[in-house]
Amino acid sequence: MAPSEIHEDMVRTLTDNAPSYATVKRWVNKFQRGRGSLEDDPTPGRPPTATTEDNIDLALGMIMQDRRISCRQIAERVVISTERADNIVTKQLGFSKVSARWVPRLLTPEQKRTRCTLSTSNLELFEADEENFLARFITMDESWVHHYQPETKEQSKRIYKCVYKHTCEYEDYLSVLQQFRQSLGKITLSEFLDTVVKQK
Repeated sequence: MAPSEIHEDMVRTLTDNAPSYATVKRWVNKFQRGRGSLEDDPTPGRPPTATTEDNIDLALGMIMQDRRISCRQIAERVVISTERADNIVTKQLGFSKVSARWVPRLLTPEQKRTRCTLSTSNLELFEADEENFLARFITMDESWVHHYQPETKEQSKRIYKCVYKHTCEYEDYLSVLQQFRQSLGKITLSEFLDTVVKQK
């Protein structure tokens, strides 16, 4: 059967949904060369989309095992691009990186024991003399006191006329600022406070 006859038959049957004559002709040529399947041949490389359920599950498992893992490490282990790994972590799983420095410091077992001992000791002192317990505490505060009242960043701003397109006349201000900085001085003020109120 010729390709033209096949195409005409498909047009009668499928009307607007029929493939083009060029497509029918290409199929006929492939079958004449020995092709026996209508399925597409497998293509080399990774699948068209890397955002699969399997990859999402793999990424989630790796994150649960190591919270410090990077998207690059996930991409290398799952064999996907870093961009896809980032998409899985942020969009699909809803995770985001948080700086570890904001996480409260984890105590060692020895530090935990020390805190527990001190807390127990303070509790015993409190129960022995509830009224005067807080009066025994003295708090301390330290502050830097400058020899001058420093300007804020906004107060120190100056307006300068631009002589050229990318340069401004502010050398005189920089020299004054340098001299001012060399004369900086400060002392530490230590303050101790207790519960005793002195009457005037």
